[in-house]
Amino acid sequence: MNDTALVDKTSARSPLQKAYHLMMQACGLAAGSIIGIVSIVIVLNVLSRNLGFGSIYGTVEGSEYAIAAATFLAAPWVLYHGAHVRVDLLLQALPNAYGRYLEMGITLLGAMVCLCFGYYLLATGSDALSRGSVVYKSFVFPEWWTFILPTSCFALLTLEFLRRLWRLIRPRES
Repeated sequence: MNDTALVDKTSARSPLQKAYHLMMQACGLAAGSIIGIVSIVIVLNVLSRNLGFGSIYGTVEGSEYAIAAATFLAAPWVLYHGAHVRVDLLLQALPNAYGRYLEMGITLLGAMVCLCFGYYLLATGSDALSRGSVVYKSFVFPEWWTFILPTSCFALLTLEFLRRLWRLIRPRES
């Protein structure tokens, strides 16, 4: 199946589809912006050190959190656009009907894995919230904050896998 066909044409979308598309585009834009900002901050940090002004406080830790955030934001966007790595040798070797069932199974498995990760991230974040645990490094903040974005990411990934499964089960009329 051609993954690019899973992204609707703008004119054929319902308001819900348009909102979903905008949310996915926002994820991609945010991820790209974060990578750009991190790149600039790292260059500024290197310049600052080389000019004798010292390191910019929190650059290393902030970059770590930012790159993780960009990764989580980009994942649903990449899947939505079908730009993920995909090895489909078996799908191509099978007759269309069997390949379609295999793809449905793989897509369902992807949704279940993402749902499980999301569930455990939510449970761990809730536990951190109830304990009141705090991260003490360059920055000090409640630990549960670190679970918001990954949990949201896996919710979006689950939704995208289910959307793909729906499209495999009920193909569009040409």
